Amino acid sequence: MHSYQRILLVQRRRRRRQFARQSRTLHRLTGGLQGLAVVFLASLLLAVVALGTAYASLTAGLPPVDSLPVMLDPQIGTLLQPTRIYDRTGEHLLATLENPGIERRMLPLSAAFPEALSPALAQAVVLIYEPDFWEQPALTWQSLTEDHAPTIAERLVSSLLLEEPNEQFVNRLRVRLLANRVLSRYGRAQVLEWYLNSASFGHLTFGADSAARLYLGKSASQLDGYDAAVLVAALEASALNWIDAPAAARERQLDVLSRMTAGGLISQTDFAAVSSIPPISAPPQSPDTSTARAFSNLVVERLAGAHSRWLLERGGLRIITSLDYDLQQQVTCAIQVQLTRLEGATSPFDPADCTTAQQLPNLPLTANTNPIESPLAASAVLLDPLTGQVLALTGDISLSEGEAALGSHPSGSLQTPFLALAGFARSLGPASLIWDIPLGGTAEPATAYHGPVRLRTALANDYLAGLTALFQQVGAAAVTTTVRSLGLAHYTLSGDVSQTLTGGPVLDPLELTQAFSVFSTPGTMSGTQAEDSNRLEPQLILSVEDSGGTAVLGEFTTQTRQIVSPQLAYLVHHILADEPARWPGLGQANPLELDRPAGAKTGSADQGRSTWAAGYTRQFAAVVWLGYQQTNAAAASLDVRAAAGIWHALMQVASQDQPVLGWNMPSGVTQTVVCDPSGLLPTAECPNVVTEIFLTGSEPIIADNLYQRLEINRETGRLATIFTPQEWVEAKTFLVVPPEAQEWSRLANLPVPPLEYDNIPPVELDPAAHFSSPAQFSFVRGKLPLTGTAAGEGFVSYRLQLGRGINPTKWQNISEPATNPVENGLLGELDAAGLDGLYIVRLMVVYEGQRVQLAYLQVTADNTPPTIRIPYPLQGQVFAGPDQRTITLQAEVSDAVGVARVEWWLDGRKIGERTAAPHALIWDGMVGKHSLQVRATDLAGNESRSEEIEFTVQ
Repeated sequence: MHSYQRILLVQRRRRRRQFARQSRTLHRLTGGLQGLAVVFLASLLLAVVALGTAYASLTAGLPPVDSLPVMLDPQIGTLLQPTRIYDRTGEHLLATLENPGIERRMLPLSAAFPEALSPALAQAVVLIYEPDFWEQPALTWQSLTEDHAPTIAERLVSSLLLEEPNEQFVNRLRVRLLANRVLSRYGRAQVLEWYLNSASFGHLTFGADSAARLYLGKSASQLDGYDAAVLVAALEASALNWIDAPAAARERQLDVLSRMTAGGLISQTDFAAVSSIPPISAPPQSPDTSTARAFSNLVVERLAGAHSRWLLERGGLRIITSLDYDLQQQVTCAIQVQLTRLEGATSPFDPADCTTAQQLPNLPLTANTNPIESPLAASAVLLDPLTGQVLALTGDISLSEGEAALGSHPSGSLQTPFLALAGFARSLGPASLIWDIPLGGTAEPATAYHGPVRLRTALANDYLAGLTALFQQVGAAAVTTTVRSLGLAHYTLSGDVSQTLTGGPVLDPLELTQAFSVFSTPGTMSGTQAEDSNRLEPQLILSVEDSGGTAVLGEFTTQTRQIVSPQLAYLVHHILADEPARWPGLGQANPLELDRPAGAKTGSADQGRSTWAAGYTRQFAAVVWLGYQQTNAAAASLDVRAAAGIWHALMQVASQDQPVLGWNMPSGVTQTVVCDPSGLLPTAECPNVVTEIFLTGSEPIIADNLYQRLEINRETGRLATIFTPQEWVEAKTFLVVPPEAQEWSRLANLPVPPLEYDNIPPVELDPAAHFSSPAQFSFVRGKLPLTGTAAGEGFVSYRLQLGRGINPTKWQNISEPATNPVENGLLGELDAAGLDGLYIVRLMVVYEGQRVQLAYLQVTADNTPPTIRIPYPLQGQVFAGPDQRTITLQAEVSDAVGVARVEWWLDGRKIGERTAAPHALIWDGMVGKHSLQVRATDLAGNESRSEEIEFTVQ
């Protein structure tokens, strides 16, 4: 029993241990399953949250679909009204974005109404765009994510509810979700009706009824299958419509008819019949009665560039522009009246209604009137320089065709103020000397040129030969950089600038007006931020509102920036405002003169067939173009005063209620008396002394060397010498011209300073008393040996003497009497150190019997080295970017007797040399830090070196 009990006890213990192990295993298994369940539930919850977040993100910002009935209500829908463009007061309508005479209408789809959309059109649109439109099931994941052509509902919401739809996957999902909401809320029939009444059919037609009346001359309720194909073709490619691209529209119509046949909408027999019908011809359009057509087109282009054209064309917007309606009317009538005067036509305006025409000056006698074979055109822009707002703008107006778009024309010599601005930034100034002489190879008479003039005079009168040489000196790259900074973003010059000022880049009056406004402010530019760059552009738009008066499409704020320094802008302005400076070209009391201070400039291009007038007051800036409507090489040149007359009239009328304001000279600009035309300090020989303006620190420090007083033999016209009889010597002042101007001065019959001395000696050289070196008329400096002969029968002694001037009155012994004869040897030494000017060395040989023989040597002593200044580049200047890497290195060099050569040394290496003014060198810069030094040598051999200028090219 005892043994049995022990066995039971052991078995019981074993079962307990086994049960415990099973319990622990089951517990572990249960815990693991519970953990998995928790993980699963948590993952599911996270997935739900993520999907919810994604859906919320996807649908965030979706517009409410209940705005569609507001837009498309048949009676009061906002899209029944086209976009309208108004003047700055909001009272004068300038243009509407619609086809004249065709009002928008919303036709129902249901045939229960007396006038409903044609079933043929509805069936064709469904067949072409969404054949299963009526059977399409509810939204599924597959229909939401698969790649397919947009459905009709998607097209509707894309065009009306989403301002800028695109093809990215997330945005496609948003479109499809929104389309499903519209279908769920309003049903398929309503969606189709709305789409047909709002879709774009091209040429400003929105809605099938407008398209049918424009292209077919009938209502959209009267369309058959052929007509439906006409509209569907325009619907598929609105740009290829029946007015803008009739041939392409016909091809697309036949393609639509073919697909309608394949879809069973028309039979093969009917297809063959309608395919043979001639293409439609759109009915004549009503005339466009909009005011300021070119300006309105620019407004649309500006907004379309920032947003979408269809957003404007679909309608419902009210655009308030910067245009001053009264000024616009006056500018338009002034142009038309001037054109009628020039062409000998009858003006359509009553003088009482066109006060600007009363301000038109009399036509110049040289005006080309009645150009029957080549009709004229003109355009104008008036702008407020303080705000950048465009107050008036016309396109190219002609008497035969009315107002066209604002055209671009060759800018020609109207670019010269920009050239001056680029030059002024590189050390030039209004007083800089310009040589208006024939360019290489020209055959024009010398009288067509003006020789040496100040830059001021050349710019004010369009002395193009001199300005072209200046253009070449400053460089195309520098001018391009300057002009682009003034807002002319597309201004480009070729490497050869020889024809730039007679042709040049084509520019339009609007961008030129903005550029000239910088001289009015001076130096600042106002406008709105351009969409495609950081530049400012003239402001055309003040606000855009929807039908409820809510501002849309962003803010249109004015910005003002400093474009160039006030000092540089003032230098250009001072020339443009200088009325006497332009009198040689335009005469006194010319059209550029107003009843108040103003800056102005005329310009011409294409041999005078394209003319300009540009200018400004403190309150207004304006540019006028006048030329031939079509390019005609046989057409006569036009007088720039005809364009200037229009400018004068519109500026007078615009300014009549404005205070008279002028300009103050800014700090950093000074006035200095200079010699005209050299721009250097005046001397006694200077024939004309004027007051000029300079940037502080750039005033001249060198005396005028253009006019020199010389003693000549009036009988021979040559330079007088010691041998010239005194009674034949007279002093005359001459204009000293550089080598390149010698031929011009000869052809112009100017008194030319003689280069040769009188024939010497007047008798044969005395073999017993003469100089052999240095040569007669040499330039000398320092100590130099005098060689020659002092000998002969009866020789006693010789002495060397020195006298100042061509006929010395006093003689100074420069040697003691020498008693040993010299034959072709050293006579003595001349110490020319400290001497400057013309001297005579006299050899006095004494013979027995007190007989004296004299020999003379005429020399010019020069111990002063040339004076050098580097005005450009400036010390420490940085040239940043590729546009600034072409640099005009400039030097101002002066010497008492003449400069032989000027050398440019860059980083210790010689890079160029000049032997005549202007001392400038165009250098294609290399990136890095550089050191520039200029070295000059005069005719006597004196050399000087400038201080080194360090600058950096990036």
